[in-house]
Amino acid sequence: MPIIKWAFLCDYASVDPAGKAYIIGTFDHINFTKLPQRWPQLYVALEMQTGGEEQFELSAQITSPTGEETSKRINIPFRSTVNQPRKGFVSFAFFNTEFIEEGEYHIELFLDGTSIHFIPLIIRLKSVSNHSIPPPANP
Repeated sequence: MPIIKWAFLCDYASVDPAGKAYIIGTFDHINFTKLPQRWPQLYVALEMQTGGEEQFELSAQITSPTGEETSKRINIPFRSTVNQPRKGFVSFAFFNTEFIEEGEYHIELFLDGTSIHFIPLIIRLKSVSNHSIPPPANP
């Protein structure tokens, strides 16, 4: 059974052919001035370790504070034919996700359809302050 070593949210994630992970812009909250609002892209980056020869499906989905599905579930099937422990980098990309309410969203990770972990994402409403700039003083 695979083990997730670490997982977090970021603006972008990829892996090069040698297996080196590139992770840009980690975050745990997004501020909006109004809702609903769409976020152009977010990635879940994670490292997992497999125990040897195994077959499984890893998936991710975003749910709202009230438990509603905010995204479709992304499924990635895995099959390891090497009979020794291996680690690997995985990323899930979510594009144009609509956030409709304030609060703690969950990016849920599933193994063969069973929830095994979630990453919290806080959506906050922040007002834009209209600080007036005083006119320049006359000398």
